[in-house]
Amino acid sequence: MKARIGKTIGELQVGDEAYFAKTMTETDMLLFAGITGDHNQLPTNEEFAKKTRFGKRVAHGMLTASFIANLIGMKLPGFGSMLRSVKFRFTAPVYLNDTVEIGVRVTAIDKAQNQASFDCWGTNQKGENVLKGSCVVTPPSVLDAE
Repeated sequence: MKARIGKTIGELQVGDEAYFAKTMTETDMLLFAGITGDHNQLPTNEEFAKKTRFGKRVAHGMLTASFIANLIGMKLPGFGSMLRSVKFRFTAPVYLNDTVEIGVRVTAIDKAQNQASFDCWGTNQKGENVLKGSCVVTPPSVLDAE
């Protein structure tokens, strides 16, 4: 039996895109805090968050950014891909119950190094940009499926 793999370097094209959307729930934010040990009060305590400049709970930035891994590992290139580097900045907060859409787009392909570069971004349900960045990925190879 051969493993199922995503797109190889030869199958990727500059301009390929993938998207993932998620509404930030109470469960997501509390599970993220528990898994990572990041119990910052801003995402986990409504009364604390009300007293901040945000006025309400803000999702962990890394929770939002982690959806890039979903796209790379599950959609583009997909199964067998490995993130080599990620660089991003948060441009606006993501609040509890916001729906974010994260996107990635292939910007460059280096067949000799078996690496592809991607732009990454995120927007909320209002169309506001919440995350901008880039990443470098090693797509799966045919050998990974053997």
